[in-house]
Amino acid sequence: MSPKLKIDRQEEPNLTRFVLSGVIDEDADFKSAFNNLKSDAVVIDFGGIELINSCGVREWVQAVQKIPKTLNLIYENCAPRVIEQVNYVANFLGNGKIVSFFAPYYCAKCKKEANALLKVEALRRSLPAKAPTEKCPTCKGAMEFDDIETEYFSFLEND
Repeated sequence: MSPKLKIDRQEEPNLTRFVLSGVIDEDADFKSAFNNLKSDAVVIDFGGIELINSCGVREWVQAVQKIPKTLNLIYENCAPRVIEQVNYVANFLGNGKIVSFFAPYYCAKCKKEANALLKVEALRRSLPAKAPTEKCPTCKGAMEFDDIETEYFSFLEND
């Protein structure tokens, strides 16, 4: 059984931060979470999202479209499952911008997978984006990017 979606809302000066974890599916309820947004900016941390199914995509897109366009909407720590949706679903981000995301890597020596946190600003300097070299957290050897660069990083060119 997959973990239910958990939404942690934190109010900071001029900023509302949402930390999402678990699964975005047909049971996802964003109505109460996104009510009464009074700050200048909204940060959504997608680092804990494990899965998004098609019904969850629908719920998310409907919810994000209701966030006022006057707010600065920022996405950080986007999990690979989120990046997949960003690349394939129109309006997944609403009027928001990604600042950081996780990318999948594989260590041939250790036979282990790991996600590396990448910053959009650094990758934008050299479009089309290439996966940066990452070191294995276990053996410190070079890891290989574990996806198709042109597809995985395509959201950077559409921004």
